[in-house]
Amino acid sequence: MAGSFLGMRNPPLAFRNVVHGGRRSLAAISGAAFSLVMVLLQLGFLQAVRITATNNFDVLDFDVLLTSARFEQFYAPGFLPLERLRQARNVPTVESATPLYATFALWRCPPFPLDAPPEDSAPRPGALARWLGGAQTPRPLQRRQLYAMGVDLDQIPFRSPIRESIEANRSRLRMPNRVLLNARSHPDFGWELRDFNHDWELEGTAVSIVGGFDMLRGFAADSTVLLKADDFVRICGYESRETMNYGLLKVKPGTVAQAVADLRKTLPNDVLVNSRDEVLEREVDHWVNQTSTGKLFAVGVLVAMVVAAVVVYQVLSNDVREHMPEYATLRAMGYSTLRLAGILVFQAVLYMLISFVVAVLISLMVYAATEALAGIPMVLTPQNLTLTFGLAMAVGVISGALTVNRLRSADPAELF
Repeated sequence: MAGSFLGMRNPPLAFRNVVHGGRRSLAAISGAAFSLVMVLLQLGFLQAVRITATNNFDVLDFDVLLTSARFEQFYAPGFLPLERLRQARNVPTVESATPLYATFALWRCPPFPLDAPPEDSAPRPGALARWLGGAQTPRPLQRRQLYAMGVDLDQIPFRSPIRESIEANRSRLRMPNRVLLNARSHPDFGWELRDFNHDWELEGTAVSIVGGFDMLRGFAADSTVLLKADDFVRICGYESRETMNYGLLKVKPGTVAQAVADLRKTLPNDVLVNSRDEVLEREVDHWVNQTSTGKLFAVGVLVAMVVAAVVVYQVLSNDVREHMPEYATLRAMGYSTLRLAGILVFQAVLYMLISFVVAVLISLMVYAATEALAGIPMVLTPQNLTLTFGLAMAVGVISGALTVNRLRSADPAELF
C-alpha cells in the first residue's frame, strides 16, 4: 500500500489532472505563485534588514567598540567623553584608539532641473514614476536628513574602499567645509548633480562636495556625508571634539577577549565595551527582533502561506466535486481512499512545485526592481530559497490531505 501511495502508479494520474486542468490548474498555479512571490519578497526584505543592520559597522575598522552606556543602535549612539579613548590607550593590548563623530543633519537637496525646477505646490510623482525617472525626475528644492560622520583625517577609521576615497581627497577635506557624499545616495540628495550644482548646505552651512565614496544605504538613512572632525563639530553643533559618539579600538592579534575584559575593568560605567562580533550581533538583534520590522515580515510570510494553502485547497476541492463520478468509478475499481489521497496530495505538490519555479523567476525581476527603486540590497539567498521550497511542499501536502475528506463521499453505489 505504501508503494502504491508513493510509487509510480499515482503520479501519472495526478500529472494528467494538472496538465488537463485548464483554467482550474492556471488558477491554482497563479494563486500559489503569487503567494510564494510574497513569501520570497518578505524574506528578501528581512534579509535586507539583516544586511543593512550591520553595513555601517562593516565599513568601520575596529576590533573593540566603545559607546555610551545609552547606546541603542548605530543611528542612536549617545555621547561619551574623548577622555575614555585616552584611558583605553593605557590598556596594554590596545594598539590604537580612534574617535568617530556621527549624527543626523539636514541637507539642502538641489531641485531638478536646476534651471527650471517645479513649484513646491506641484504634485509629487509616484514611486513608479520616480523609479522610471531616476535622477531625472523633476523635483523642487527640499531639505532632508542624512547621516553625517566626522573623522580624524590622520586616523581614518574606515576599511577599504572608503579608506582609499578619504585618502584620495584628504588634502581637499582639510580645507573648511568640504565633504564627501555617498555615491549610492537617494537621487534627491543630488549625487548625480554634483558637477552642476554649487549651492550645497549642511545644517544651514554652505559646503562643497569634493568627492564621493561607496556605501550601502540603510533603512534609517538615505544618504551619508563624511567630513573632517573639526568641521563636523562646528556645523553639527557639538561643543568641542571632547564629546564623541564612538571609540574605535584596534588591539593586538588574538587579544580581543582579553582587551574587552581589561577595558571593562578599567573604564567607568558610562561606557559600553563590546567586541566586533558582539556589536554586530546586537545590531542585528535590534533591527530584526526588537523593532517591528522583523516581526512584520515574519507575519507576512505566514499570511502568504495561508493564502497559498487556501487557494490550492479550493482548487482541489472543486476538482474533486466536479469529478466525483470519476473518483467513485476508481473506488469501484478497487482504489482505496488512501490511494486516492496519494493522487490528490501529489497533484497539490505538483501545483506548488510549478508555482515555486514561476515565483522564483518573478521574484528575481521584482528583487532587481526593488533594489533599483529603494536602494536596499535584495539578495535571494540559498537559505531563503530552501525555506520557501520547504514551505511550498508543506502547503501542497497539507492542502492535499485536507481535501481527502471530500473523497469519502465518492460512493460507487451512486453510479448504478
